[in-house]
Amino acid sequence: MAGSNNKLQLVYGPDERPESIRDTLIYSLQWVLIMFYPMVWGYAIVGVGLGLSGDVLANYMARVAFVLGVSTLMQTIFGHRLSMISGPNIIPSLAIVSAYAVGGESYALLSFNAYIIAGIVVAILGFLNVFSYIGKVWTPLVLGSMIMTIGLVTSFTGMRLIASYQASWPYYVGIFLALMSGWLSIKGKGMLATIPVLITIVTGYAIFMIGGKFDWELVRIMPVFSIPKLFPFGMGMPPLDLIITMVIVNIFSAVNLYGNVEGYTNIIGMKVKPEREKKYFAVFGLIEGVFASIFGVPSNVAYGENLGFLLLTRVASRFLIIVASSTFIVLSFFGKVGGLMAAMPEPVAGAVLLGVASTLIGLGAQTMNQSEKFQTREIFIVGFSVFFALGTSMLPGEFFESIPRIAGTLLNNSVILVIILVMILEQVVFREKSLDKMNKKLKEE
Repeated sequence: MAGSNNKLQLVYGPDERPESIRDTLIYSLQWVLIMFYPMVWGYAIVGVGLGLSGDVLANYMARVAFVLGVSTLMQTIFGHRLSMISGPNIIPSLAIVSAYAVGGESYALLSFNAYIIAGIVVAILGFLNVFSYIGKVWTPLVLGSMIMTIGLVTSFTGMRLIASYQASWPYYVGIFLALMSGWLSIKGKGMLATIPVLITIVTGYAIFMIGGKFDWELVRIMPVFSIPKLFPFGMGMPPLDLIITMVIVNIFSAVNLYGNVEGYTNIIGMKVKPEREKKYFAVFGLIEGVFASIFGVPSNVAYGENLGFLLLTRVASRFLIIVASSTFIVLSFFGKVGGLMAAMPEPVAGAVLLGVASTLIGLGAQTMNQSEKFQTREIFIVGFSVFFALGTSMLPGEFFESIPRIAGTLLNNSVILVIILVMILEQVVFREKSLDKMNKKLKEE
């Protein structure tokens, strides 16, 4: 992997500790606030998708916060050992909502138990080093296409959140916050250049609270103190088709994890050894999959958006993410805090995402250009794969209802689909005789 060409000048590298208590407090707080973002996804997809409300929703959000903190902490200490936030994974989250649409509430709630089995399967596959074979076809075209697709999808999501109040004042505030985040990252002096996300979120919360557009109801319904409950939706045995679906979904999620870790390490100029891959897949299967499902929340994964957060903040210290995730675990027991996290105004979340997306799209293009050559063949492979994946994911729900559920799960996830398409087109359909030689050279770098 040609990571050295992409190496980012970091304020703090993975193995470095902050030089002062001030840096520790400020950068840790920034990570804690960034963790509010996956809380929004946990609420907006599965919470809303399953129609959870009242005490059920309150307890669910408390468990999401607890598992998010534990997943991030375990991956940072025992898994990939990178400063990456884990949160509810979009792939299994959509699969749970899809199960609700197909089989109703009772069927969907059994998805969590099915995912326990799926997590064990992926942990075993990771231990057997099965996923390492992905590295043999993981070229700059694959990595660059994946990063660019994450950026494009993130930008679509960000703009949708920013425009959630239509063309009223929150829309313009969202655009302002996104520009402010980018300006701070580029033009900010000293520490200001490394805390754009912190400033954006705090400013956004303040504006929406003062403007009367903050959802205090989510805070009100949460208990003052709550203890996460095991198997909140029962211990029923899921049907075989649901187990098979979730195993396949989890394998797709594992591929997503592999890509996110490779993208992150490419930015900071380091390689992940096979032994480390085994460990982060084991943590992914057992903690982010099995552990999360036991608490009745969607499987977690290290987010692709971490690449954008890294580019915006240039802070990659593991020590800081350990402090932040430990703090988040403690906060998860205080329900009102969980409500505050879940109530992040949508334009604020969108502003952060738009800033992240802007950096990822450019980084994706730069990474693709690291190929030995980038001519007509490579341009077509990337262009076809990116736009086919994005276009397919935007098709109406009726299209996905007309095809097998497993195929729909694959086609509806643009990040997984673009990875598979680039690999097939580059390695099979448009394979060149010199490709083996090129791959060998890339692995030696």
